[in-house]
Amino acid sequence: MDLRETYTAMPGVAALGDLPDAWHWATAPGFDSSAALYADGKRAFQAYALDSYDEGLAIALLSFARSHSTELTTDAPLTAAEGFSHPGYAFDAVAAATSPLHRWYPDDAEMNDAVRAVIPVYRCEVAGDESLQDAEYRYSRGSGIRGTRWDRRPSPYLKYRYRGATGSVQAKRGFAGLKSLVSMVTRGEGRDDLFVEFENYRHEVYTVTWTDTWTLTGPDGVTTPVGLEELLEAVKVALYGPNVEYADFPG
Repeated sequence: MDLRETYTAMPGVAALGDLPDAWHWATAPGFDSSAALYADGKRAFQAYALDSYDEGLAIALLSFARSHSTELTTDAPLTAAEGFSHPGYAFDAVAAATSPLHRWYPDDAEMNDAVRAVIPVYRCEVAGDESLQDAEYRYSRGSGIRGTRWDRRPSPYLKYRYRGATGSVQAKRGFAGLKSLVSMVTRGEGRDDLFVEFENYRHEVYTVTWTDTWTLTGPDGVTTPVGLEELLEAVKVALYGPNVEYADFPG
């Protein structure tokens, strides 16, 4: 298989700016793909943007991926390299997904395995050591990273568990949306059995309980009484980390 031949044969393909061994093509208006070969020419990074393509960002993304290929090419299904930036965007990292996740070439196993999908991300969105199941959720689900939208705000990594109305607590934390977490916390006012435990992209675990007021226990084990406004701010900071300035936080 010759990747150069494969990419240059894509319908409507064109060179991607001045970036060597890199191309752009669109299967339809708003469905834009771009790719750049590794230095060895035997593998490629490929990106896809839905109704949000920007050639400058594509060049920056693929250039960064190429220069960080060691970090982005590991056995992990979803990896991240920090330090990315491009004018006009707040992304501060790049994530790469393996072929079992992207499945862009299902009828060509050799091509599929040679490609690593890359997306611009906010650091708070990726742990970097996700299991295949967790990576599948973050990469493929609409409530995950939404990596095809280059005009998006952060969707932070969030797992949580809680004590339900029956009094039972889930055995494991699972992925959930911010609205669900905030609702569970705020509706817990006055509940002596309140228990909400959540985890961020650094695998730091926080616990919210109630003792005359909300109390927050951080990963250091310190428990602090807080008001609701202070609690929600602490939750936001814990989940968004360095990207808190761009938080789209409910409540």
